[in-house]
Amino acid sequence: MRMNVSEISHCEEIALDDRRIITSSSAFGILRQQLVKNIGIDRIKGFLFHYGWEMGVNDAKDALKTNLSLQELIKDGPIRHIENGHIRGTQHNCTYELDEQHKITYFYSTGTWVDSYEAIEHIKRLGISKTQVCHTLIGFASGFMSTIFGERLLAKEVACVGKGDDVCRWEIKRQIEWEAEGESDLHFYNETPIVKELEYTYDQLLEQKNVVMRLADFQQKLTEEIINGSHLQTIANMVYDNLRIPILIEDTDHRTIVFAGVSEERFLELKVDMDQFIRENEQKDQLVKHANPLPFSKKIIKTENQERLITPIQVQKEVLGYCAFIYVDAEKEKHEEDYLLLDRFANAASLILLNEKTSFESFERMKGNFLEQIIEGKLPKSEIIKRGKFIGIDLGKPFFLAVMEYKKTQGSLEEEFLLQEHLFETTFRYFNGKKATILAGQYDGNIILLLTNDTVKNSPITDVLKEFHGYLMQRYPHGTFKFGISNVNNEIESAVKGYEEAVIALRLSVRKEIVPFQSLGIVGVLINSKNMNGIKMIAEQELGPLYNTEEPKIVELLKTLYFFLLNGGKLEQTMQDLSLSMSGLRHRINKIESLLEKDLREPNEMHQLLLIIKSLIALGEIEVD
Repeated sequence: MRMNVSEISHCEEIALDDRRIITSSSAFGILRQQLVKNIGIDRIKGFLFHYGWEMGVNDAKDALKTNLSLQELIKDGPIRHIENGHIRGTQHNCTYELDEQHKITYFYSTGTWVDSYEAIEHIKRLGISKTQVCHTLIGFASGFMSTIFGERLLAKEVACVGKGDDVCRWEIKRQIEWEAEGESDLHFYNETPIVKELEYTYDQLLEQKNVVMRLADFQQKLTEEIINGSHLQTIANMVYDNLRIPILIEDTDHRTIVFAGVSEERFLELKVDMDQFIRENEQKDQLVKHANPLPFSKKIIKTENQERLITPIQVQKEVLGYCAFIYVDAEKEKHEEDYLLLDRFANAASLILLNEKTSFESFERMKGNFLEQIIEGKLPKSEIIKRGKFIGIDLGKPFFLAVMEYKKTQGSLEEEFLLQEHLFETTFRYFNGKKATILAGQYDGNIILLLTNDTVKNSPITDVLKEFHGYLMQRYPHGTFKFGISNVNNEIESAVKGYEEAVIALRLSVRKEIVPFQSLGIVGVLINSKNMNGIKMIAEQELGPLYNTEEPKIVELLKTLYFFLLNGGKLEQTMQDLSLSMSGLRHRINKIESLLEKDLREPNEMHQLLLIIKSLIALGEIEVD
């Protein structure tokens, strides 16, 4: 059976511009659930607040068309709230004061809602919340009250059934009062609409895309320069031409390597300004520790005349220098992008310096192997002089040999090995910085230096090495360094003899960091490998039982004897050197005299014993530190 029903319905009384749509609270509950699913529970706070705000504003505008007084309007708001179906009842109290211009001077309102639809639907759809959930209700209350008072008044839910409280309780205050109290939730009252957020996000993505493209182009140009074998100055010029930001590279001692983008005269002014800033701040916050890497990956340093964005240049986990953008124009604004550009420039500089470092080290190690061959007497004089000319050193001139012993007071064996490697590099970089050509190598666990008269420039060799020793102590404050120096040698074939002299002087450097062989006097004359057996025979005869260096207790007695003789028999100085008590020292002296059957106060005996012990130390038979 087929049936057909047709009818036209129309109601003229329903307004087109602000009609009311009747729906169930369950429908709003489903809408709320879908909003949480699609934009997140945190994001719906602002969305629902503004939804409620608009409803409150519309109802307030409608109420203002009546002749109700302000007190009646305040009462009318909750009634409209109930009529909208948002709540089933309310209790509220409002206190306010107005000035002569009807502006609010004081406002505070509080109350409770009965059976909030939002709380009920939230629990039904989403369960108990961790925070208040009646966002539409506080939006309605805020919009209604703000409209009838003509000032922004904001409601805040302080208790909520939706999060497990007994009632939904609220407070309304002026926005300026909430702000003065440091209210943390104010941000969502003014949350940016989602569409605006998406527009902003798109703009950000577009900007990031442009930044990435610019960085990629910048990186490609740097790579091309490196492939073409360009030097640091060429690359610095290229960077300035592209970025129009003055740029600088310095070593760890703040000595300029290259710069670009400013005139030399202007650069010198900026350097003086920065050096003064560093000196003034060195003691304050340890901004600069001489010869130690600055403790930052990126840093901004600002003076009255300039601002620098600085980042270190690292090669093999070691800081070799720093590169910086220099901002001298007050209108030139730094961008976050500048950090990324500077990083890429620092990486390019690292690659170039690594290549230079590798070439330089290879050349210096070749020179070290050459020195080792000279000391071992493996090359004829003509060959030595010829090779010397190839590396820029005239080995036909008088020279000194120095042997450096180094120890690290703290650290593991691995750190000891690293110290050895760093010291070798530090040594030839130091003399290279002094524009002094030397031969440096590693031999028998020590570092050997060959310095010609041209190298020392007719300065005393001890002064040259004292300056070097001071430099090492600054760079390695936890290390100890001692030098033995040979006599001046005129023939390169005598390098073997010079090495022996330096080693002998080094072994006798008990109290001094630098000991020339010439200062050893008669000891230096007597000691050499040819009379070693004779020295041992005399030592065995004169020292008797103290010559047994296998027994630790005997070694301690021999050490005590050496310092006692070295101090000319002064007990107090010997006591300090050995960290002994006076009674302990006297006991040892008495025991030594008993074993040797000698009077240690007798000058001839003292001189002879000291000479013998020094000879044994110089020959490496015993060690006394």
